[in-house]
Amino acid sequence: MRWNRKTILDEIRQLHHDGEELNYASAEENHLNLVRAAAWHHGTWKNAVEQAGLNYETVSKYRRWTRERVIQTIRDHYKAGRDLSWRAISVSVDPPLAAAALRPNIGFATWPEAVTAAGINHDEVARYRHWTPERVVAEIQQLAQQGAPLSSKMLQSNNQSLYCAAKRRFESWDAALAAAGLDPDEVRLRRAPRAPKPRRRREGSGQLRLEHLAVSPAASKRKAGAETSRPATTKTAKKAEKQPKSRKKTAKTGPKHSAKSKR
Repeated sequence: MRWNRKTILDEIRQLHHDGEELNYASAEENHLNLVRAAAWHHGTWKNAVEQAGLNYETVSKYRRWTRERVIQTIRDHYKAGRDLSWRAISVSVDPPLAAAALRPNIGFATWPEAVTAAGINHDEVARYRHWTPERVVAEIQQLAQQGAPLSSKMLQSNNQSLYCAAKRRFESWDAALAAAGLDPDEVRLRRAPRAPKPRRRREGSGQLRLEHLAVSPAASKRKAGAETSRPATTKTAKKAEKQPKSRKKTAKTGPKHSAKSKR
């Protein structure tokens, strides 16, 4: 079909009469050639729809967002049991709502602020804990009362979320400690409790052994093999020493026996 200004407008009216959706996304998906022709001859798809005698706002799926509509939409999602965390809203549940809530003309600086304005506790719907400076300070003070180590190294391994939140809110971990009424230098000097060393127990033979170590069957076999390869005991050594003495004795007694035989 060869498009001109008249045929474009006639086609738009016919689509509207047939109940076709005339929002831009649907028109581009189902009638791409018509949308391109409308943009070429009428400037934009919206201009073509309006020149066809239709109200583009009524046929468009684009919603004009107001503060009241943002709040009501959040409440509707909450009643429907949908995930209201920022990640879910901005990615899958309702990305247009997430974008509209942070527009300057709507009046919400953050998504948690919009959720709170809808009468919903953001901490209940958030996937991740929302850290405020007051919450960071309270958490540090609670850990200090419990005697927990508060060095930056220990926090990075034991409570990374608190450590990262403290750096975001106070620019450094030392500044967060100071805000909680703690001396960073004293905190650094404290050492984490060490694990108790295994006690040694003296056996009857005078040898030391570790109580928590158990000798495996394989180790006992190796020990038995080592004992068999040890040098001779003291008794066998004494027997070996006695043999030369007996030879000497026979050597001394030899002449006496020969003299008796001559007699």
